[in-house]
Amino acid sequence: MQEVIKYSESFKQKVVSEISKGKFSSHLEASRAYGINGAATVRRWVKRYGRADLLPRVIRVESENDRNEVEDLKRKIKELEKTVTELAVSEVMHKAYFDIVCEQNGITDSAAMKKKVAAKLSRESGK
Repeated sequence: MQEVIKYSESFKQKVVSEISKGKFSSHLEASRAYGINGAATVRRWVKRYGRADLLPRVIRVESENDRNEVEDLKRKIKELEKTVTELAVSEVMHKAYFDIVCEQNGITDSAAMKKKVAAKLSRESGK
């Protein structure tokens, strides 16, 4: 079982203060210096004490083409999801229609009939 280490408020504030004064260049460096486990521990302290400005920021630089490409891909994904849904509904409907036709024509083994129809369609498409 892993030990749980509790840090005092004064210690947490000291670490954040040292980062803000430049003793450490990052929250990760402070974590290593004090042997603090958990990649996000010091990061949480920095946020808690209102010094998120000390945390690294991710800045994403993208061109107009990048943005357009992302939007196009999102649109295509939505279209594909819609198509997949429509195909799934269509498949369910065709199965139901096939079962109804089998029932109306007194066919009790619909699985055998499906194989027979599939074989016939396969022969016809091969011509």
